[in-house]
Amino acid sequence: MTKTELILKKKLDIYILFVCVFFSFILIFNNNNQKIQKFRSSALDTFSFVYQPFNWLDNQIFLIKKLEVLSYENLKLNLENQILSSNKVENERLRDLLKFKKRNELNLIGADILSKGVNANMSSVLVDRGLVDGIERNNAVLSSRGVVGKIVFVSNNHSGVQLVSDVDFRVSVKIMPSEAEGIMRWIKNDICEIAEVQSTSDIEIGDIVLTSNLSIHFPESLPVGEVVSIHKKSNSSNKVVRMKLFSDLATLNQLFIVRKGE
Repeated sequence: MTKTELILKKKLDIYILFVCVFFSFILIFNNNNQKIQKFRSSALDTFSFVYQPFNWLDNQIFLIKKLEVLSYENLKLNLENQILSSNKVENERLRDLLKFKKRNELNLIGADILSKGVNANMSSVLVDRGLVDGIERNNAVLSSRGVVGKIVFVSNNHSGVQLVSDVDFRVSVKIMPSEAEGIMRWIKNDICEIAEVQSTSDIEIGDIVLTSNLSIHFPESLPVGEVVSIHKKSNSSNKVVRMKLFSDLATLNQLFIVRKGE
């Protein structure tokens, strides 16, 4: 008799017991007798701890897979959100341009900025419009929000724009609704100063600043900015008004040039 046969014969009783128990459980759990069902419920409650580790493992596997799916979906949403945000900014910018052009009956032509700081002695930008587009020196230059400068030199296909932020830039403006007039010059960042304003003028913070009819190169009533502070000069008939530009000079990319005539 072989060694294997001896082991089987020695433990035969145990094997038979396991088989009997196994088939007993099968018979019990497939029996619809009420007493058997009660016993089945009790047995499940008693031995439920055996299934807990397996249930926990299944739950962990499920949660890991679900987390992977959610992470993937979150990444997709983030990418889509970035695209939508970019489109929103572009859409708002174009809508501003269209609204501006619609409410102003001016002979405007759009221009893209090619480079900034083209003149070492002047705060300026270079745009992609020139003589072939009907551009002339001293044409007013606007963003969708208001005045940003004027043309100072022109070639066939390009032009240089002197920005409001140049220390030598000046423009005649009026403050609404009082229609007080003065000369605007840049101070710092987006703040400008209006000089030669009569001290008797009724001006308040928040008043709108527009180009005046005294300006040689700028059409009247172009938007420029709003009043942020008022200072009275001692021993003077004038007061100094500070205003904030409507246009953000740091983020310019699309401009309008006001051409003369049709």
